[in-house]
Amino acid sequence: MLSETLEMLAASGGAALVGAAATDAWQTTRSGFTRLLGRGNPQTEQATAGRLDRLAAEVSRAAGPQELESVRRDLRAEWCGRLKDLLEEQPELAAELGELIDRVQGELPAAQQTWVQNNTAYGGGIQNITQGGDIIVGDVGRPRR
Repeated sequence: MLSETLEMLAASGGAALVGAAATDAWQTTRSGFTRLLGRGNPQTEQATAGRLDRLAAEVSRAAGPQELESVRRDLRAEWCGRLKDLLEEQPELAAELGELIDRVQGELPAAQQTWVQNNTAYGGGIQNITQGGDIIVGDVGRPRR
């Protein structure tokens, strides 16, 4: 079983990979993931490159924002699973995957970059969380009595 850190790394890797499809960052992403997943085996690298090309084609074929998000969500889950399997078999690849994720995210357009926020409340705690916006807690619009 993977540690929480490796689980999050796999999720970030899947998100970076899928987020890069159909962007200018794709070639860097494709070559980096082909090398990482292929591990120097030409047959495995060729099979991986084919999978990645199919991923990019699926993203490109999506018609409209809702279908695109649905396709990306499904592909993120699929590739997160593949990366979890990789890290479970070869946890020593975590650093290389982390470097690849950083490189890919640095090349993505701002709208395609992904951020992960983990929040945990214990003992009946309440959290009010936002990313990229404002949050107002309470009924500020209601008159006080």
